[in-house]
Amino acid sequence: MAEFRVRPAHPVVCSITVPGDKSISHRSVMIASLADGVSTIDGFLASEDCLSTMKAFRSMGVRIDIPDEASLHGPGAPGVIKITIHGASGGLTAPAGPLDCGNSGTTMRLMSGILAAQPFHTELFGDASLSKRPMKRVIAPLTAMGARISGQGDEGRPPLAIDGQALHPIRYRLPVASAQVKSAVLLAGLFCEGETVVTEPVATRDHTERMFQAFGIQLRREGDDILLAGGQRPVARDFTVPGDISSAAFWLVAAAAQPGSELEVRNVGLNPTRTGILKVLTRMGARVEEIVETEGPGEPAGRLLIKGTRLQATVIGGAEIPNVIDELPILAVAAALAEGTTIIRDAHELRVKETDRIAAMAGTLRAMGVTVREFDDGMEIDGQARLQAPLEPLPTFGDHRIAMAGAIAGLFAEGETVIAGAECVDTSYPGFAGELARWQRGGAANAATLADGSVLPVVVKPGQPTTGVVVAIDGPAASGKSSVARELARQLGFVHVNSGAIYRAVTWAVLAADIDPVDQAAVVAALPQLQIACGVRDGAGTVTINGHDPSEYLNNSEVNAAVSAVARVPEVRAALFPLQQGYAAMANLVMEGRDIGSTIFPSTPYKYYVDASPEVRAQRRAAQGFADSVAARDLQDSTREVAPLRLAEGAVLIDSSDLTVAMVVARIVDDLRCKGLVG
Repeated sequence: MAEFRVRPAHPVVCSITVPGDKSISHRSVMIASLADGVSTIDGFLASEDCLSTMKAFRSMGVRIDIPDEASLHGPGAPGVIKITIHGASGGLTAPAGPLDCGNSGTTMRLMSGILAAQPFHTELFGDASLSKRPMKRVIAPLTAMGARISGQGDEGRPPLAIDGQALHPIRYRLPVASAQVKSAVLLAGLFCEGETVVTEPVATRDHTERMFQAFGIQLRREGDDILLAGGQRPVARDFTVPGDISSAAFWLVAAAAQPGSELEVRNVGLNPTRTGILKVLTRMGARVEEIVETEGPGEPAGRLLIKGTRLQATVIGGAEIPNVIDELPILAVAAALAEGTTIIRDAHELRVKETDRIAAMAGTLRAMGVTVREFDDGMEIDGQARLQAPLEPLPTFGDHRIAMAGAIAGLFAEGETVIAGAECVDTSYPGFAGELARWQRGGAANAATLADGSVLPVVVKPGQPTTGVVVAIDGPAASGKSSVARELARQLGFVHVNSGAIYRAVTWAVLAADIDPVDQAAVVAALPQLQIACGVRDGAGTVTINGHDPSEYLNNSEVNAAVSAVARVPEVRAALFPLQQGYAAMANLVMEGRDIGSTIFPSTPYKYYVDASPEVRAQRRAAQGFADSVAARDLQDSTREVAPLRLAEGAVLIDSSDLTVAMVVARIVDDLRCKGLVG
């Protein structure tokens, strides 16, 4: 049996991604399997739940290609994969035996809507946990459409028996807000003649509707009604599944509740019917920024930025509950860490999830010293500053969200928190354990924040040479690359080299000799008289000219105005090229400039291009006390004859417009970790 062992964590600065959205991954397989043509689904969540859906459709004759399928299970299994689905044009075939839904209620409920209309008999079963979950809420509307479907007992628990046959459309009002029931009825409606109407008393997540439209199925919304004309068939398309905000929720709370933490979550789904957790955390005082980068057809996605603070209690209930139903376990942890008493009501649905999540979270928090009052539809939680690790391992009841919520609570508990039965996390979040280990070490950008505010450096993996490793940081003026390069070098324990300082030193010498910097011939004639020496001192690159250290003059207005003109001279660049390369013989480097990755060290695998919008860069430049135009600097740097400013091949582009230096560094360290440079 797997377990998590969690110790208190320090504030972290992290830039992370999370696995593909579980709800969207399920639906992408179902709809692409029914489609005409071949679809490629990128970012598909390779969790046990979603793989159950995939296996079921394979059992019904759908060809689904997966690269390196043997890698899907066991340690190191990928969190996301790319799959190719050869649509069956609606013509599924009878499976050879019962279909195993594993722990996935989504698989069972949504497939019931499809199978109810197929011309064959099917049985659906699941594990012990799924076998306890009521399916009556799906059976009732499908039966009203003419389906022959039955479960066990009054609540229609699994296994289910389905005798597929022709269905007819209905107008159905959801008695309880449920995206799964809505989706089952709409999927069944595809096979009806006529119009199926589903009425939502409260808006629920709309992934099915968006997926329908992305695959060419027309439907419309009129007030609370969703109207679907039957007889339509999906048309194959390529689709990218964004990161799952429900998985990100655990790290959002971990950062929000820890003053001093800064978190960026990249490529995460930002569907408005799923972002209720952001509204709740904002209400609790968290500083949250949502940046949508891609929109329809399909799912909006982008970045989340969150900064830690001391959270305040709130009330969660009413119409927002369907939008946060999966996040309520981790929001209960946020409540335990907030000042005051948080109230969660109207969440009856939590009683019939993978386990009774109200009882499970109340038990988890009580074991950690929190006062919790439990209701039929929620709980009251008295927040406190610090939790206590429980004396006994915390049970998960086979519920992935209870396991992960308990682990995040452990980051704030005194002592070691043990989570038993943690293998259930693989149903939704492969890789959670590895991410948790990073947070235990202090996140992507630092190992730990010390009492004096200093930061321990990132640990470069053993076996790296002490010289010759180069991290190249390029970018235009005022992009933030200098601050990023200095901090990155400090954390890696590398030497920081500002290649621009060498050009500024030459420019200083040209001006000191009373040479017009735009007179290229005069500049070239002066070069042989300049004895330029590069070295390393106190973790930084140095440069002297004719034995003089010009560092105090390098940022004055005269040098700043003239440096681009001098740097454009091909003979200057040719003379300085070997000097810049020579730094690598002295130490491992973080070198910044405008041509480091493209010209000076083109073979380094560690290349980054830090940029920002012209408006932001102009503001930064003005704040530095410079009056020059970034547009003019950009034009000079990008049009020079030798080594113009450009994005080097293989470089990672980072827009720093709305990121702190720490966040940019965190993103680079995250990439260096993927490339094997750091641990």
